[in-house]
Amino acid sequence: MTVSTLGGPQQVTAWDGAEVATFDMDRDDILVVQRPPVPGIADAIQSVCALSCRYTVTEAVAEVHASEALGALRIVHPVLAADIVGLSRSFLGQFDVDEASLRVEVVDKQSCPDFHCDNVRVRLVTTYYGPTTEYVRIDSPKDVQVAPLFALVFLKGQKHRTHGDAVHHRSPDVPPGSKRLCVVLDF
Repeated sequence: MTVSTLGGPQQVTAWDGAEVATFDMDRDDILVVQRPPVPGIADAIQSVCALSCRYTVTEAVAEVHASEALGALRIVHPVLAADIVGLSRSFLGQFDVDEASLRVEVVDKQSCPDFHCDNVRVRLVTTYYGPTTEYVRIDSPKDVQVAPLFALVFLKGQKHRTHGDAVHHRSPDVPPGSKRLCVVLDF
């Protein structure tokens, strides 16, 4: 994550802004950005029950909501909290929006089994632990792709001006006794 103060307020960038800007302008409906793992996640979620926390996040309250979500989930992990704050602020800045929907969740079952496209402009999904987002290209529906753990998965939704309905995604199956920790941002 880089911090830039050029030209005004501090901007946190959790990814290559130019790469995501190109995605936002071009015709592809998905961008998968690999990134290094956040260490210690497995230990931090061992005793966590399934729970989903949802917030409207702004630049001013990103840190508060990340802390509240992890507190509700009973996860103590300062690096994870900082990562969620960085993703939230970067998302707001990248897409030049004042607020976004933030969901931090631990699930123990598949929450959305059907391949679909969301009714949003752009959705960002990252999985920190457990099975990851699955997607298919409509022209090759039997070739199910699996996003890498910790990767940032940017998905154009139906409200995006260049959405081509070429990629559909779903949440993965979560095996019995397992969990999935993911963060979702959209607007």
